[in-house]
Amino acid sequence: MNHRPLQKLIKPLWIPLIGAAMAIAFSIPLSASSIVDPARFLFTVKPGGSVTGMIKVTNPGNVKSEVNAVVYDWTLNNRDKMITSLLGTRPDSLKNMIKFNPRHFKLAAGESQIVRFTLSPPAGIKPAECRGIVFFEEKAEKESKLTGANVVTQVGSTIYLGIEGMKMAFGLTKATIKCTSKGVCQGKAEIVNQGSGHIRYRIEYRIIDAKRKLIAEDSFPEKVILPGFKKTVTFPIAQKLKPDKYNLLLTINFLGTNRSATKTIPFKVLP
Repeated sequence: MNHRPLQKLIKPLWIPLIGAAMAIAFSIPLSASSIVDPARFLFTVKPGGSVTGMIKVTNPGNVKSEVNAVVYDWTLNNRDKMITSLLGTRPDSLKNMIKFNPRHFKLAAGESQIVRFTLSPPAGIKPAECRGIVFFEEKAEKESKLTGANVVTQVGSTIYLGIEGMKMAFGLTKATIKCTSKGVCQGKAEIVNQGSGHIRYRIEYRIIDAKRKLIAEDSFPEKVILPGFKKTVTFPIAQKLKPDKYNLLLTINFLGTNRSATKTIPFKVLP
C-alpha cells in the first residue's frame, strides 16, 4: 500500500512497545463445544528472546473429546471479518516460532487441560508484529448410533507477538457527517495505520447545537486496524436532529496508548 499521500494528512505517533502480556478485546465468531481462556494474547519480546503463555481448554459437554492445537495465519477483510490461511502463508506468520505442551490431548466430560506455549522469534527478525490463531480442533466421540458420525469443531485463541523496537504510526485522516432533510445523520471517519503493529480504537462523539447545548452523545465498541490498513468507518447518530446549526465533536481513542485524535465538524440540518 502506498501511504505517501497519507503522510501529509497525519502526524505519526511513535510509541515503543514494552511489557509482557495483556488480554485484548477482539471478537472471533466460532462455533465449538470446548471453551478456551483466555481467548486473546498480546506479547512483546526481544529478537532472539522467548515468552510463554497458558491457555485453559475446557470440555463442558457430556462426551469425551480429542483435541489438537493447530496454528493458522490470519488477517482481516474490509468488514473486520477474520480470514485464516495455512501457517507460513503470510509474512507476519508465527511459523517456526511457537511450541505447545501438550499439543494433542483428550478431555473427559467436564475436564480441563492447561496448554502451555512458548514463542521464540529468531535473533535476526525485524521489529514488527507477528500474528496467529491457535485453533483447538476437537474431535468428539460418536454421539449418535444412527449417524455414526464424529463431530469436529474449532475454538480459537488469538496471539499477537510484537518484536521489541517496532514503531506505531496511526491517526485520523478525515471525518465528515451527512444528514437528510428528516434529520437522520451518519458520521464517517477515515483511520490509517502506518506502523508495524495493530491498533485498537474506539469512536466517541458529542453533538452541540447553536446554543452550545449538548444534544446527543454516544460511543461504540472498540475495533482493530492492522498494520498497513486504511479504513473508512461509518457510525450512526441515533437521535434525529431538527433543522439547525450544529457541531460534531469527534474523538478517536487509541486504546493501550495515551493518544487520541479529535476533530470538530460544523454542519447544518436543513428543513
